[in-house]
Amino acid sequence: MKWQSGALGTTLAAALAVSLAACGGQSPAADPVAQPSLSTLSGTPQQLAGGWQVVAATGTVLDRAQSRYVPLELPGGAQLDPTGRRYAVEDDTGVTIVEIAAGAQMLVDDEGPDLQLWLDSGMRWSPDGTRLVGMVSRKEPFAVGFAVIDAKTAKRTEHWFDHGTYDCSFCALTFTRDGREVALSITDRSAGEAHDYTRAVQLFDAETGAPTRTVPARVFPGGPFAWSPDGTRLVGRREITVSGYELVDTATGTAVPFPGAAVWATDDLLLSGTGDAVETLRPDGGVVARAVLAGPLHGQVVLGPPAS
Repeated sequence: MKWQSGALGTTLAAALAVSLAACGGQSPAADPVAQPSLSTLSGTPQQLAGGWQVVAATGTVLDRAQSRYVPLELPGGAQLDPTGRRYAVEDDTGVTIVEIAAGAQMLVDDEGPDLQLWLDSGMRWSPDGTRLVGMVSRKEPFAVGFAVIDAKTAKRTEHWFDHGTYDCSFCALTFTRDGREVALSITDRSAGEAHDYTRAVQLFDAETGAPTRTVPARVFPGGPFAWSPDGTRLVGRREITVSGYELVDTATGTAVPFPGAAVWATDDLLLSGTGDAVETLRPDGGVVARAVLAGPLHGQVVLGPPAS
């Protein structure tokens, strides 16, 4: 672990003058919103279904403590955590975790030539933004597994699994909605090496790495909020690298087409950022509301749950 500060940290701290100390290091909880009624999302942060908000857009990040949007350009490939407090980005030196308010940075190093951390193949935040998960591999002896990284300390814990039993090629990983388990896409190789279909979703204990259960879902969730709050449904892609989404019953594996990527705000409503708008959808894919973005919000949006 390497701590860094410097120009980038100073710039970020100046750009986002968030006083987390004023709220005990936590952002105030949002009041749930039962039904969406917004037609425009602009400079004043507003709540969507379930108390969700736009936490970032192109060149803009939500300062939750002051309830306002501030200008900030994130590096290319940066993954903002669901609370909007920090982001992670990978380059040749390793994975850098940046605390946006303080400008402090931590570098998670690869430890030795035989150990490779592949967070770019499936780097995902835990739902509370305190941990990262990504694929890890070892050359001698060969092994594949996942690493969980503590965002505050950069401590990394590796968990290895039997690649023969839990066959994966892209090896996409994500946390479950409660953050207690890590999900792995098990590969369906019936279509040959040209495709990367999901046969099932295998879950592991996020702390111990022990396999817990197998979900008969032939789609892979792109993040923890692709799971419904009650855990009975998820939205994902059958082929990880290609568009085309389905909504799946996690008990039976029954799937129906779904319009696109979305997060579950409540058990009955989902949210999807579509270009310069945010749509609220029913589980059947029907659009309940569409809120168009207005300045300073524009471009690709990042949606975040109520912060506690």
